[in-house]
Amino acid sequence: MERSIYIAKEIRRRIPDIITVAGGPEVTADNEWLLRNKEFDLFVSGEGEPVASEVLKYDSVINIIKTASGFLEIGQMDFIPGSWPNPWLTGYLDPSEGASIHIETVRGCSGSCNYCSYRRNHPVPRILPAKDAVTLLKKLSSAGAGEIVFLDPTFNNRPDLIELLEGMVNLRIDCFGEMRGDTISKHIADALARAGFRSAEIGFQSRNPEVLRQSGRLGNPLDILDGALNLKNAGVTPVIDLMLGLPGDTPAGAIRSACMIRDMGLHQQVQVFHLSMLPGTQIRIDSTDRFMSRPPYYRFTDMSMGGYAAAREEIADILGYDLDLDPRPLLFNEWAGTEYIDLSTDTELSRQMPSFRHGAIRFRSDNPWNDRKQIIEFVRSRLHSDPFCVLDVILEPTFEFPLDLIGLLRQLDSPIDYSGRVARVLGRQGNLRIAILLADWRKFNPAWIEAATGTCAVVADEASPTGLPEEFWDIGVSVRLPGIEWNIRDLSARIPSIHQVLFQNRIMEERWSREIMGI
Repeated sequence: MERSIYIAKEIRRRIPDIITVAGGPEVTADNEWLLRNKEFDLFVSGEGEPVASEVLKYDSVINIIKTASGFLEIGQMDFIPGSWPNPWLTGYLDPSEGASIHIETVRGCSGSCNYCSYRRNHPVPRILPAKDAVTLLKKLSSAGAGEIVFLDPTFNNRPDLIELLEGMVNLRIDCFGEMRGDTISKHIADALARAGFRSAEIGFQSRNPEVLRQSGRLGNPLDILDGALNLKNAGVTPVIDLMLGLPGDTPAGAIRSACMIRDMGLHQQVQVFHLSMLPGTQIRIDSTDRFMSRPPYYRFTDMSMGGYAAAREEIADILGYDLDLDPRPLLFNEWAGTEYIDLSTDTELSRQMPSFRHGAIRFRSDNPWNDRKQIIEFVRSRLHSDPFCVLDVILEPTFEFPLDLIGLLRQLDSPIDYSGRVARVLGRQGNLRIAILLADWRKFNPAWIEAATGTCAVVADEASPTGLPEEFWDIGVSVRLPGIEWNIRDLSARIPSIHQVLFQNRIMEERWSREIMGI
């Protein structure tokens, strides 16, 4: 939301008479902070397809702005998904490289979850018939799609589900969607597996039936997990959602929910969310609590987490993995968004700033502390030029330097959007990420290296993972490997931690991330 406002402001600065229109799920009558914003001439709340052609014509949108007083609320629609041309099939988007394609075969939800705004705008499901959905999927598969992600609020909540799944059997394409667990029988789980589903998201949320009732959710928690177990047994990975802070829940209750998931053997992939008081939701309308007016819309009572922060840590221990892995430093050599700065020769640091969603600056310096003024000012300028983008700052020292510099750099990271605020609440790095790369770690005192790992990611260049001392693995030092000939399956079996291996080559980094880490 804030990034869109920023972009609109920058466009208006360059083209003062531009007309700006905003839509999307956060445009609701009760999102006061957004509606007070003056960077948009028209807010469209609801389904945008019926008015898209009109708001893209200058004269007609001027008319709409006047008659709607800047806020146009679309009433309930009756068209089904697929009524408009698909951009993947009309040439606007290219699926030929195995793209992950999002499609919608159902719009609308009959559920009554009070923390979701979807039903408020779309209370009656409108379904693309199975025959037409299969035809669409076949066209996308023939065009080269590598994965289909269904945006349907509940993929398996349709009367012609079996017909659709049987039509998908020979598509040979991976699929993913959100599903209702308590209606997944063994028969349906097997059909989903044959249809190409490799994973499916299951909204469990809580083991406490009273918490679910107060949240407007249907279904028995045990039945939901039984359905997830049917998926697992059929070879489909269930991704279980657990939500903290629902009405009537407690940190202890959330922990018991995690234990139930683990005890049923479904803990391999669990997503743990904090409740968001989303615009347009009944829970927000009824709430007497104070909550954030901007994303992620957490309640202030939950900002201290009321014990939920500690519960989340305990849940991670129960599940057996970190819920918030540190981001991987961007250290492969073929990324166009990386700037290489040698502070022994490049002292001006005056240049046109590149713009990338994920950029990196690699500072080479004998002693970064002595060059701290140039480093800090350059990073500050880069953050100002791309305030909503991820930036990796990589320090490549020749000798040890005071680690106070890491703290000075972290002060530059100010959370101005959703990702930054979530990171701060969860105690992890936001859009500014810092790492130290040691070309020759043997020149550094091991005590200094250990201290550095307590401040940021530390990565050592080595020809082989066996060259990194065991005690370095234990304290969290990562290794960066050269070359492209690695057998990644064999390598992953020989190292203490897959998260502590990076590569100089981009292809190897991509393969490791995708095939070994699953990211």
